[in-house]
Amino acid sequence: MTHRWKPMVLAAVLAAISGSAAAQMAYFDPKDYGQTDLLPRESTGNASTYIAANKGAFEPIRELPLDNPIRQMALAVGRVDLLSEGPDGTRGLGTCTGSVLPGGWVITNHHCIPGHDGHTLLAASILIGYLRQGEEDNNRYRLSVNPSDWHEFLDFSLVRLTDVPPDVTPLDFVETHVDPGDSLMVIHHPLGRPQVMTRFRCFADKTQEDGPILRHRCDTQPGSSGSILFDRQMRPVALHHSGGMTETDDSSFNKSTRISAILAQSDLLRDIAAQGRDQGHAAPSRPAESVRPANPSNGLGAPMSAGGINDLLRGN
Repeated sequence: MTHRWKPMVLAAVLAAISGSAAAQMAYFDPKDYGQTDLLPRESTGNASTYIAANKGAFEPIRELPLDNPIRQMALAVGRVDLLSEGPDGTRGLGTCTGSVLPGGWVITNHHCIPGHDGHTLLAASILIGYLRQGEEDNNRYRLSVNPSDWHEFLDFSLVRLTDVPPDVTPLDFVETHVDPGDSLMVIHHPLGRPQVMTRFRCFADKTQEDGPILRHRCDTQPGSSGSILFDRQMRPVALHHSGGMTETDDSSFNKSTRISAILAQSDLLRDIAAQGRDQGHAAPSRPAESVRPANPSNGLGAPMSAGGINDLLRGN
């Protein structure tokens, strides 16, 4: 995938739309690389206002109790910051999302690391625990700019961490089947903002094709590239990589790569997953139905799961 971009111009385009067929990276001023809060300039299209208008789709992770299993699992998900340089010497700052795996690895999209053709990735890092703007109680860890394993079509990269984040239980990857219509959840950093999850009307599209691509109907934005889709049991099932949903077309969808396809392709990922299980680092699975969401209720005083919310919206 080849892109010729000037960071501030492209940011204005990306911030003005919720999804497109393009990869979903977010772009900022390269001088801000290494900053916790990436605040879009006015020329970017006022991304903060856009997010506020769509706040119903994105639930802040910080609103969950500290002992909530989703919040604990979300510690393994961080914002990936990418400083690159184009052929003309112009620098750009982009953001994606990545997840910590056993043994000091991070998985994200190939279009994030190493990035676009013709551009040189100068520095990469992952910001862990970024839940609220203005707070510095989070940690940044450097990432290798050269993936140890990758696939361009499946759009994944496995990259090394310089240090393993403490108090983070890495994600466990196992081969898991997803049926059309299954409820899903995404944990991500859209537009480089503090961590959120998407559960509202988030499910596998009812029309699926054979192959590695999982179509889904979960709201994302630029910066969501590289985020993980989880099923009802909070098992990672797919790696989000591109948009495509439109507000006026119920048949439109976003795209992700099934974890089962990445496991089949990558000897390294299979070794990482096996290492995590052998060392007991994998996060225990727990049915999402037993987790109390931040606010939703079925009107009978009982908490509703992500699946229950989606079932209600479908009229089931």
